[in-house]
Amino acid sequence: MLIIPYQTRFSAKSLPAVTLALILVNAIVFFFLQSRDDAIYRAAFEHYAQSDLPGIELPRYRNWLLNRTDADALDRIERLRSIPAQAGVLPALVLMQGDADFMRDLKAGRVIRSDDPVYEAWREQRQRFESMLARAFTERYALKPGAAEPWRFVTHQFLHGDFGHWLGNMIVLLLAGPFAEAALARVRFLLGYVASGALAGGLFSLFSGGMLIGASGAISGAMAMVAVLYWTRRVPVFYWVVFYFDTARIPALALLPIWIGNELYQWASEPGSRVAYAAHLGGFVFGATIAWLLRPRDPKALDRVLDEADADERQSAKRSSLLTQAQAAAARLDIKRAAQLYRELVELNPDSVEYLIAYFNIALLGHDEKTLSDAALRILWQRKKHAPEELRKVFLQMSQPKVLQALPVDEQLRLARRLVRSREHAAALQVLDRLLGDDNLRGLYARQIADCLLGLFTTYTRYGLKQQAEAVRQRLSKYFPSPSEIGGLPPKSQPPNTIRATTRASTRGGPDTLRIDLSH
Repeated sequence: MLIIPYQTRFSAKSLPAVTLALILVNAIVFFFLQSRDDAIYRAAFEHYAQSDLPGIELPRYRNWLLNRTDADALDRIERLRSIPAQAGVLPALVLMQGDADFMRDLKAGRVIRSDDPVYEAWREQRQRFESMLARAFTERYALKPGAAEPWRFVTHQFLHGDFGHWLGNMIVLLLAGPFAEAALARVRFLLGYVASGALAGGLFSLFSGGMLIGASGAISGAMAMVAVLYWTRRVPVFYWVVFYFDTARIPALALLPIWIGNELYQWASEPGSRVAYAAHLGGFVFGATIAWLLRPRDPKALDRVLDEADADERQSAKRSSLLTQAQAAAARLDIKRAAQLYRELVELNPDSVEYLIAYFNIALLGHDEKTLSDAALRILWQRKKHAPEELRKVFLQMSQPKVLQALPVDEQLRLARRLVRSREHAAALQVLDRLLGDDNLRGLYARQIADCLLGLFTTYTRYGLKQQAEAVRQRLSKYFPSPSEIGGLPPKSQPPNTIRATTRASTRGGPDTLRIDLSH
């Protein structure tokens, strides 16, 4: 069973810098500093197999196990007996080296005494083997029984036995760490994380004489911090039971007894396991204690963290609800209500072409000119370098009189430019002819109209459409006989106030104009 709180919404201010830094340090240690350890261990084990040590130590280890009656010894003797003869000495050596009680007796001279005939040969070869093992980075920084260096309580947290061990720990840290870091702030979280791991290592040393590596104790501390800091607030969790996994929301404090109970159950059911359950339990206990001591004085700070973490989920739920309501309103032909709901969707997701088109199509069915204008303007002010096919079809729909009547002249010209870019030249010319027929509008917007006509003329000429090019040229000659004297208002560079809050202004410098190349 696995159940982990998680946080996925981050900003520059709330970026879990400490969590990411811890993952980076763990990665550097595992992939670089520990990278040669496998070769060192392999060479040491090969040396062991070729020495006299297997014949001296392994029979004595078997006898040592047979003289004990505890469950761990009985389990180990069964595992020793199940090793096939063709497997060599390596499986038995690994089993023996991992037996902290035996290794303690062996090094203390209680297994091979000084008066034993093989003692001198054994001691020399054992020291040689130990010196080869000591070259490994892991051996120098792991938490080991009898090691006097106190910094090992910290350094063991950044060591891992294999890739799966490292990856599993880092995934859990990436999920749970940001939640604890957001609640405690970076420095206090770092101190709490390291202290939890160190104290968990100390507890492990009381229950086991073996070597300890891994971030599990510290990560258990981070998980416990989430449970205590967020108390009865409901937090998002990812859970995995056998083959089923999902997400849910449960009170944070309820996680702590679940985690502790799960660790106790696994520890009791797997007495010979190499998993450091004592370190996990220590991490939970000490992490919870540290979180209580370092908890923020302002409870509202924790509410803000959850509000930020839930923002995407709330927005997604709202979007789904609005879409369902809008589709239902459209199905019963409640055009006014459907348009209102689609407008809310567009304001929530201003870059969604799907919602923009749905809003426009609903507005087109109704009789509210203001709503139709709003829907059309939002599409016209979409900043897309290449308009998708769906927008090209909408631009064509906009060229009909009903829509043009609802649009300001500036926006009709914007539509003409969109149509030119979409190569809908006939529709663009239809829009321009409507404006050319009004003397006042033609004078007021002369430059923009001429730009659009030039764009059409250039395109027709480039593709050898002589008849169409000639028709445009005649319009230019008729209405703009003196190009150097063309005036009029420039295109707007800012969207109308009604849609400005949800529409980005152009970032490409200058107003929305056609770039005409007449050199071809």
